[in-house]
Amino acid sequence: MKSAAIALIASLAASAFADSLTENEPLFFVGETRQTATARLLRIPSATPQITSSSRETKYEPGRDFAWQPGSRHLTLTPESRIPFTTPAALHPQPNSPNAYAAQRDTGAWMLYGPGHLMHDLQSAATYQSDDDWKVPPIQLAPDMQLGPLRQKLNAKQPVKVVMLGDSISTEADASAIAHVPPNQPGYPTLLVRALEEKFGAKITLTNLSKGGMDSKWGTTRVPDVIAEKPDLLLLAFGMNDASGHRKPDEFAAFTRQMFEPVRAALLDCTIILISSMTANPEWNHSAPEIYPLYAQELAKLVGPGIAFADVTTRWEHISARKKHMDLSGNGLNHPNDYGHRIYADVILRMITAID
Repeated sequence: MKSAAIALIASLAASAFADSLTENEPLFFVGETRQTATARLLRIPSATPQITSSSRETKYEPGRDFAWQPGSRHLTLTPESRIPFTTPAALHPQPNSPNAYAAQRDTGAWMLYGPGHLMHDLQSAATYQSDDDWKVPPIQLAPDMQLGPLRQKLNAKQPVKVVMLGDSISTEADASAIAHVPPNQPGYPTLLVRALEEKFGAKITLTNLSKGGMDSKWGTTRVPDVIAEKPDLLLLAFGMNDASGHRKPDEFAAFTRQMFEPVRAALLDCTIILISSMTANPEWNHSAPEIYPLYAQELAKLVGPGIAFADVTTRWEHISARKKHMDLSGNGLNHPNDYGHRIYADVILRMITAID
């Protein structure tokens, strides 16, 4: 039987298998009017989906609140729907107005921006069964050459100390627990630690050294702090802010190497997991869609004894190709919502251990 944390992470609609249950897939309805507002599911439901508020506190009714046609991935609101929606104009508010951020790519228009719980409040959640053939590429277990020492500690139920070093995404920004709203889900570092602790029965502690707005160059300055913590597992997750600054992929790789090589030299038994980034809103002026996969490619080249790679970028791109960015966003620009944090945790957990 799966633990609560593992079940939460594994409940993604992004299951690698058919005949799967999709749980709490986020929806962001957009339309000029309520009755024209639509959202799109990842998969074709085999029966009418269940729709709730993001908080799970309100259950919406088919016919009264939304319409769905069998064989379709599209949902439409009804004129009297209680489900929140956003107009195209509201996605691009007036300059300097509340929840506005400059600037939209190639236009100078402003964009809807809402750290905290704004996006959470504007989104809803779908649960449904599906037997269509869409699936994401499966995550492969990392070889023991990369994660063997960590697995040995976990299997022996020995204490494991985890250090997280990254940018604002890794501070767990915009997870509902951080925003203090139901369902109070933590961000991916805490989700991962809880899942490992529940699966293996080992005591796992987390020290999070991440800081918002930082990049891989800044990360190199925190190496002494990492070493002082003496982690058994170091999670390194940069790239979002590096890409916004258009850092060259080889330079990003060099800074990443400058972070983990001193740690490996000082702590021979420390396992390193390099985590690639989600992608930002492609409409945002500081988004760099062409750079994120290049960073992931560079990180993949760095694996070796005690060093593994968790490819969040590829999983994120595969899912976002069938969804709006605002379905997955925690702030409208460059942070994940609860579901996005589960994507991170799912990728990392699956490359450490089997969870299905």
